[in-house]
Amino acid sequence: MPKTNNVVIVAEQLQGDLQQITLELIGAARFLSEKLGTGVSCFLLGHEITPLAERLIHYGADEVIVIDDPQLREYATLTYRRAVIGILENLGTPPPIVLMGSTTIGRDLAPRIASYLETGLTADCTELDIGDYEHIGKADPAKTGTFKNILYAIRPSFGESLKARILGPWKNPQMATARIGVMQAIPINTSRKGAVHKLSVHFKQEDFRLRVLKTVRDVSATVNLTGAKVIVSGGFGLGGPEGFEAVKDLASAFKNSAVGASRRAVDSGWIGYAHQVGQTGKTVRPDIYIALGISGAIQHRVGMANSKVIIAVNKDADAPIFKFAHYGIVGDLYQVVPLLKKALIKITNKDMISHRIKGTVLFK
Repeated sequence: MPKTNNVVIVAEQLQGDLQQITLELIGAARFLSEKLGTGVSCFLLGHEITPLAERLIHYGADEVIVIDDPQLREYATLTYRRAVIGILENLGTPPPIVLMGSTTIGRDLAPRIASYLETGLTADCTELDIGDYEHIGKADPAKTGTFKNILYAIRPSFGESLKARILGPWKNPQMATARIGVMQAIPINTSRKGAVHKLSVHFKQEDFRLRVLKTVRDVSATVNLTGAKVIVSGGFGLGGPEGFEAVKDLASAFKNSAVGASRRAVDSGWIGYAHQVGQTGKTVRPDIYIALGISGAIQHRVGMANSKVIIAVNKDADAPIFKFAHYGIVGDLYQVVPLLKKALIKITNKDMISHRIKGTVLFK
């Protein structure tokens, strides 16, 4: 029988391919479960997706609960809602925590589940932790007490300038969605063993009030910002859309690279939204992040601050980005970029994974 006290992840897959957010959430769930002394369970929904269960276990899940049904081939709000609720009701006792990604699917599905269960939901989290909370319920004395081992769902607030810790200890499951790229996936371990449970779902007529007639895949999928090891981003300091030719040229010096952009560059129509990094774009965690003509406003910083190495090029010596960049070059980016690319090409390991960048090497 499936365990009822595990931290639960609602896995996300697209056409039989596990999405990166799921692997990141498993990593976060392992951290939470170790503090709780429990394990990690994944709900896997779709059609002809049962083989993915083993991969989830290799990435850190202790058990996977699978519903493989033709009605779940394409994501639809009501059918997926019914499937998740069906699993939770099958468990009997609600799990302590349910996590989903802040993706198109997660933002649509998570509120439906929380509403049905009449429980709280914290959206767009950047940190997750376990802790205690002592509450004095002046309005409701019945809620007075010390709550142990509850979910700390932490998310930015006030324009990303502060962090808010959201607590909801009065009812399980405590639910949260997490941003892509902020949680750390754990390395795959093909020797890991776990349990796989197969369940069925009994759909109701109202679950088919909406039907998916045709799915057009998002063209932004061709821009793999979250999977790139190196991101070269351009900002308003490029001066115009033609400046992104220099950004693309520098990115070509690396393997597994992608082109990013600041919101102001995107809003100016210089490059598509799929490239946007920041609060209203993608959150990324590459090995190297090169910012060209980007001032470093807090809205952009929150999307790339977890990069292992940040290199900034800006002609304004007082630009905020220099306060948190690991390496900074003050100068005309159009003069710097050709020299920077030439220096990078001399480095044997072009993808620079685990490569410690030396300023004397890069910036001669």
